[in-house]
Amino acid sequence: MTDDRRTRILDAVETLLGRGGVEAVTMRGVAAEAGTSLRLVQYYGHTKDELLTAALHRMADQSIARWHAATEGPASAEQSIRAFLEESLPTDEPSRAFHRVGVSLEQLAISRPDAAARAYRRHLTAVQRQLADALRGDARVTETQAQRLAVEAMALGHGLGTMLMAEQVSPTEVEAVVSGHLARLTGELGG
Repeated sequence: MTDDRRTRILDAVETLLGRGGVEAVTMRGVAAEAGTSLRLVQYYGHTKDELLTAALHRMADQSIARWHAATEGPASAEQSIRAFLEESLPTDEPSRAFHRVGVSLEQLAISRPDAAARAYRRHLTAVQRQLADALRGDARVTETQAQRLAVEAMALGHGLGTMLMAEQVSPTEVEAVVSGHLARLTGELGG
């Protein structure tokens, strides 16, 4: 399959996920959204789970690339966490779509141990590992702290992201929570 066809199919999966969550993604729906045949969609992904997994991997790779670009070179723990949160919080349409996908796949991870759920868990593990690796670049951060801080940042980003999407908190309130968290972290690390 050409890259263009693959891109169109994954774009269609992401569009459907963003609109209606996991239930909105069907093989026929993807074909219609991509403007291609059902047979071609099935060639690329034999099952809905394969399509969801491929879309998650692509979106995660894009998100991680943006996060890494924001923290090129040595960064403090605070800078790494701020860059991670700025990338992961749903503040624009691409990050809102990614958050919707994450919440949809989180639901699968909780309710069904299938391929998409396994892919989501692998994604979380990879993000935690990459964030902990970045945090270890700060000489003030121990191995144990790096792991804990990575989990804290992921939990904070996910919780705030969901509250932001549900309009429970405003962007201003989110910034205040993030700044407060980072100030406490600076105090904890003695920086």
